[in-house]
Amino acid sequence: MQIPKPTKKTKVKKPKQKKLKVSTVQDAVNKAIRERDEYCRVSDGRHEHAGTLTASHFFAVGGCPVFRFYPPNINAQCFGHHGIHERKQDPFFYRAWMEQHEPESLAWMEANFFKSIKYTQEVLKNIRDFAKSSDLDGLKKYIENLVNNA
Repeated sequence: MQIPKPTKKTKVKKPKQKKLKVSTVQDAVNKAIRERDEYCRVSDGRHEHAGTLTASHFFAVGGCPVFRFYPPNINAQCFGHHGIHERKQDPFFYRAWMEQHEPESLAWMEANFFKSIKYTQEVLKNIRDFAKSSDLDGLKKYIENLVNNA
């Protein structure tokens, strides 16, 4: 009597979902910010506007990642003014601008400066979806909810 040889079971591999990168989500948010602002919003009034628009963060992404995608923390600046802010040549004009134009958001960010958000794939996907639909008010509320529940 012949014993049947065991057959190998072939496992069906599920296709892996491509992970969203933070940089991809940041690009989508930055694009939505530039479309919202349309011009260099944060100007010191002493320098000419120069170059293409960039998305400038009041609280730096590296120093305070919780506000990386928070729309009031991000404003369009021309490359010339963004460079001035980055090189610390005139460090107070951006803060004065924030106090004048976004006082409630600035106070909220300072009160929640040391909180953190875990940017899971689901959270990144939601943020990207808000940005792609240009729903920055919805994104603001979503980030606030994440921070308040952290």
